[in-house]
Amino acid sequence: MKIHNPNTLRRLAAAAAVVARGWYRTLSYAYRPLTAYLMGDRPDLIGDARYIYAFWHEYLFVPSYVYARSDTAVLIGLHRDGELLTHINQRFGFQVIRGSSTRGGTTALLRMLRAPTGARHFGLTPDGPQGPRRKCQFGAVYLASRTGMPIVPVGFGYSRCWRAGSWDRFALPLPFSRVRAVSAHPIRVPPKLSTDELGPYQQAVEDATNHATAVAERWAETGEFDALGYQPPAGVEVRPEHHKAWPAARLVGQAARPPRPSG
Repeated sequence: MKIHNPNTLRRLAAAAAVVARGWYRTLSYAYRPLTAYLMGDRPDLIGDARYIYAFWHEYLFVPSYVYARSDTAVLIGLHRDGELLTHINQRFGFQVIRGSSTRGGTTALLRMLRAPTGARHFGLTPDGPQGPRRKCQFGAVYLASRTGMPIVPVGFGYSRCWRAGSWDRFALPLPFSRVRAVSAHPIRVPPKLSTDELGPYQQAVEDATNHATAVAERWAETGEFDALGYQPPAGVEVRPEHHKAWPAARLVGQAARPPRPSG
């Protein structure tokens, strides 16, 4: 049933935010970048770089809550549930852009990026809003080419979860389960590529996101971290700056204390 009344939507969003907050507090969360596997553990420092974070649509529950930041914008599709999701994500502190990554959403992101109050980072589900599941569409790569912002593929995994019968098999972690997050190397896309030139970079993002997801899922299921033979993309030099500069690194401390929804 589609809900049109804005007051009803706000009330539902408020209730959903309370439920999600209580739900998440039962979960055991941990994050690790794959550069830690390649270079050894070291302290994370905050950098000034800007990133596009890419993760599969089925794992939207965790980043919608844990990674909520006022300097991060998320793209929510124009599908029937989008209005409610918009209200929920706004309560968690995200800036929200409505639109499909292939039908006007990229234009909206570019417009917001150029605004004086634009977001520093973007979160996208490259297989959304309608799939195919775990297949990267061109929107995220096109945005990276137009903005110069690298794409950070991120994978999530739950030790126990319920899965919907939707196209993405949307996953909700069961209470008291383990949640694990893993990020791969940033992927840079050359500037001003045409849509016909995006294919190799779509595949690179898809492969890296799938690998990070496989690592996170195994880590969540077994409790043991295994990089599963991860290697950085061809042409990527492993340097300490990669690990130190990632904004994702500073979210580790926040994840232990999820942000309180505003409003």
